[in-house]
Amino acid sequence: MSDRHTITEADLNAYLDGELQPAERAAVEAYLADHPADRERVAAWRDQSAALRALYGHVAEEAPPARLSPRRLAAERRRRMRRAVTAAAAALVLVAAGGAGGWIGRGLVMPDAVETTLIGEAEAAHALYTPEVLHPVEVNGQDGAHLSKWLSRRLDRTLVIPDLSSEGFSLVGGRLLPAAASAAALLMYENRDGARVTLYVVPNAGKETAMRFSARDGLAAVSWQAETLGCVLVGNLPRETLLNLAKASYGSLDKAPNI
Repeated sequence: MSDRHTITEADLNAYLDGELQPAERAAVEAYLADHPADRERVAAWRDQSAALRALYGHVAEEAPPARLSPRRLAAERRRRMRRAVTAAAAALVLVAAGGAGGWIGRGLVMPDAVETTLIGEAEAAHALYTPEVLHPVEVNGQDGAHLSKWLSRRLDRTLVIPDLSSEGFSLVGGRLLPAAASAAALLMYENRDGARVTLYVVPNAGKETAMRFSARDGLAAVSWQAETLGCVLVGNLPRETLLNLAKASYGSLDKAPNI
């Protein structure tokens, strides 16, 4: 730094912050004496720093809110993961817990192992992602056309994103997830009250089934197998509301052509 022409902006910032050794500080001061434009710039930085300290200096001395403590954030993350694991495990006993729900649409039929797994995956994904504030989805709902093309390509099925606005729910967005036997699409919707529902969709090559409603621990699900898609709608909503959303979703998905 002995050469005045080697003074960089990083040196000027270090000088302003008092991080230089005496010899380095003297070199910067000598440089500033010969460069009025940089001298004025450093003076402006100093005034700005003083103004910021006057406005917000007290914030640096305050303890962070308890809700933002690393320990609490880690505990919240573990709680979400436990709920997700519990939801997946609960799917294994859906048949035994059949009294909690019933079939609608085309008669009473018990779900097979494939659909039982599907329900568990959907509930686990819902429990994991709906509490997220900053990153609940990978692709925003405003990019619906891109989201549809992307998920259709990854699922190898034409996926028409259901429009649930008539039921008071707007599309938050979607993401791609791994499923037991394939990729899965997770679409998230939200109403004006902040209530969220998720539609979990996987490719399906099996037979069509009726819609089935189930509820456990405050979380409800409606599942069905369409001609090319397996679907589960999950939310903490009244039975009738969730069924109406499922029917609206089915109406959109059923219009999609095979690819």
